[in-house]
Amino acid sequence: MYKLEKITEPPDGICVQRVIESHDFKREKWLIADGSEIIKDSFIPTGIACCFLRLSQSTEGSVRFGFAGNYSLSSCRSGGWLVTSFSQEQPAYWIPQNICLRSLDANKHILTQAVAGTAGFNISDSNVTVECSIPKNLSLDLVFWKIPAEASKIVSELEQPAALETQPFFMFGSSAFQPSMAYQKPAGLYAHLVHGHVYENHAIWPRYWRICSEFDAYALYLTLSGLESATHKRIYSLMKEQILFSVIARQSGDGGWYHGEWTDRMESHSRFHCAAMHLLTQALEEQSDDIVRKALEKAASFISKQTDKIKAGTWFLHDSLESSPETQRLNPFRWVKSRALGKSPANMLVLNTHLDTMIALKRYEQVTGDKQYETMVSSACDATKAVINLRPAEWLYRPLFWAIGLTLLPTSAAKKLPLPMRAIKRLAWKCFIPWLYQIKRVFPRLVMPGGYIDRALSLKGLADDYHSMNVMDLIRCKRQFPGKDFNKVIDKALEFTQKHGIRAHWAGTKGKEYALGFWAEALYHMCMLSDDQKYRNWLAEAIIDLTANGLGLPPSLLGANAEAVPVKEQLPYPLLEDSGLRIANLSREGHIEIIVVNTTGAVLSFKGEIIQPYSWIIKT
Repeated sequence: MYKLEKITEPPDGICVQRVIESHDFKREKWLIADGSEIIKDSFIPTGIACCFLRLSQSTEGSVRFGFAGNYSLSSCRSGGWLVTSFSQEQPAYWIPQNICLRSLDANKHILTQAVAGTAGFNISDSNVTVECSIPKNLSLDLVFWKIPAEASKIVSELEQPAALETQPFFMFGSSAFQPSMAYQKPAGLYAHLVHGHVYENHAIWPRYWRICSEFDAYALYLTLSGLESATHKRIYSLMKEQILFSVIARQSGDGGWYHGEWTDRMESHSRFHCAAMHLLTQALEEQSDDIVRKALEKAASFISKQTDKIKAGTWFLHDSLESSPETQRLNPFRWVKSRALGKSPANMLVLNTHLDTMIALKRYEQVTGDKQYETMVSSACDATKAVINLRPAEWLYRPLFWAIGLTLLPTSAAKKLPLPMRAIKRLAWKCFIPWLYQIKRVFPRLVMPGGYIDRALSLKGLADDYHSMNVMDLIRCKRQFPGKDFNKVIDKALEFTQKHGIRAHWAGTKGKEYALGFWAEALYHMCMLSDDQKYRNWLAEAIIDLTANGLGLPPSLLGANAEAVPVKEQLPYPLLEDSGLRIANLSREGHIEIIVVNTTGAVLSFKGEIIQPYSWIIKT
């Protein structure tokens, strides 16, 4: 039997590897006799630890886990199970997730995953045990927290979550493919944090394996930051440390993060890499730390090399496969070679990743004071402005996108179209969209008549779900680069999204619902930059849409995103009185503003003020 209280410390004579250590966090790992691996995260000097056990075996068998002593086992309201002793002097244990069976490849992709079958629990005066069966050639993963008696307040925090702590939150990576993969409750962290790495909580096309994702890590960090500020619970600061140092521990020696989302070559995806930079930048703004600073410096150096030169300036690449046509052929998307705008043939000219990289390097400069990438970022801004202001062949694009726009209507609206317009809609779907990449090849353009913004120049098809991400990233650029004129493009794109019907199209199209999450995130950033009431109304509507479609709120709405509100100016999110309410926290030091949204069909109240069904109030 694996006595879990024993494996939290390495046996005598065992070689222990120090993975990473800061002033109040330490990660170690070691092997035990049968080849099983232990990863231990210690939160110095609290005595609290989180342990990951991975047991691998080549033959089918069973294994028993347990705690020796007089313990009770109970369901935890924050998710998972609590194992508590009848003696107040003994530690408690929190098991946030089911014991899982997984298969992994050499690159740590999770190929398969299932809950381990159990032969039942045995609870007696002397121990608590559970027996699990392990099929051949699978790994068994177990994660648990050890909470010493002197830190018992953590147990109380887990047993008494506020309504806010049980609400779902949108994950930038996982929710982008499966809306049901929102973070919910503290235990939800460990659906992502698997044996010391942060993964997307779903199997990803085209290989349908789970990959490590700094995009989700950043969303988790923002969520935990907001929850920490709102509740003042220590558990969230500890979890933030876990996420932060898990990301740093996975960084390669060259400063990059590699993912292998599409191939066995472990290509690096720049959007994920930049998410790691955003996370490290915020952590460094919160608290100075040499380990964090060095990791951020290496990350900035790496991403500064992932570039292409176009006629107008520097363009940041979407992923490392874009470095040559030979590697680009390995990507699963349909793309076309093109030297439009003077770019290299393999550069697909993906807009959102380019914008996010600009922002990541600008934020790096703001927080560290290192200006070595200033010229490069300025050149990238020039390239951005040139590309988004391209308006060739208006005579062709205007009728073309009027027809394509019919394909972006919700099904209910499309069915009401007159027969001739339905015929045009079908023609656009069957012919115009498949031919679009050829037209863009001759007449390069991303911003279309009406305000729609396409994802890339050299990708085949139409990725309309990326429109919301493009809008979000342009608004973020508006904040970071106020001297650049992005306003006309942003204003038209916002109006198009709100009024065309594309939101209902996203909501009604399986696999595109996640675009609503980035739309809400875009509106949050717009509200933080503008006093215009309409953006607050649009954000409230977006919150209702998100809830109706089973999506969580973007974590920035908690008010703890340092890109939008500097850490020293952030104000806590108000705790909710009713689980049917959702709040967007637009506050900062010297200005309190929240949007309180009733997402239900019942009349609710907030601090004595009545809120009608599916409506909202703005409190300042």
